[in-house]
Amino acid sequence: MSHRPASLMKRFATLVGAALAVLAASGAALASVQSATTPTTAATLSTPAQLRVVTANLAFRGNPGVAEDWKTIGPEADIVFVQEAKNVVLRDILNLDTWIVRQDTSSDAVQGSAVVIRRSVVQSAGELVLVKGVDANDCDDPVLGGIMTRWLARVDVQLNNGRWLRVASLHMPPARCQNGIGSPYAVMADNVVAFAKRSDRLLVLGADWNKVVDDDPNDIGARTGLKPRGPDEGTRIDGFYVSQAISTNDLYKLAQTGSDHRPVKMTITVPAP
Repeated sequence: MSHRPASLMKRFATLVGAALAVLAASGAALASVQSATTPTTAATLSTPAQLRVVTANLAFRGNPGVAEDWKTIGPEADIVFVQEAKNVVLRDILNLDTWIVRQDTSSDAVQGSAVVIRRSVVQSAGELVLVKGVDANDCDDPVLGGIMTRWLARVDVQLNNGRWLRVASLHMPPARCQNGIGSPYAVMADNVVAFAKRSDRLLVLGADWNKVVDDDPNDIGARTGLKPRGPDEGTRIDGFYVSQAISTNDLYKLAQTGSDHRPVKMTITVPAP
């Protein structure tokens, strides 16, 4: 009986030694995996990110119509800036394994502008933040009527190279609401300028500007340093403003969809952090 405790102690020591050996082997394997992946990660983090951005006014089409339109838009895009979307619930028609949808569907007034992001081009995407562009206004037009409150739909995304990018979709007021100083258009333009000046991240705005983008509506670019980028043909009111550090190329209109606006596509290159 006096030898039993010693026997148990030997067995215990043997088990502890085996467990430590397994842990050491596991640690070595983990270290091997980490060291193998580090060069790829480091290379990605030091590389500029190239993205395809599309701005698309959906013309108040419903789920079936937009699902059909997405066959034209989706394959060409990494980030989509959407306007006039109050009749569609984007998350109901898009593949959420492929797309991150940022759209507030709580009311018509906030549903119109949205941002859709391809999952594979970002490490993470923040929640939707709505920034007021201009209050509802009758625009003194008893025939065509006024506008609902308009918003900038803002989302912060972290790209695969580690850079944080701020993107926002918006819809500027139409011609009937552009009558001079203090008009809804002028007020919203001022608020877009203030939004851009507050931004502490590189910025891409995609919108229906309801004025020729390359003419720099209401001096938005001149007042912020953002670069206006719009198409050279047809209706030239859909396009982008981007930060100076972002390079742009390959801007053109996609094929006609069911909307009366053709989507506008551009490729951007975003520097590494």
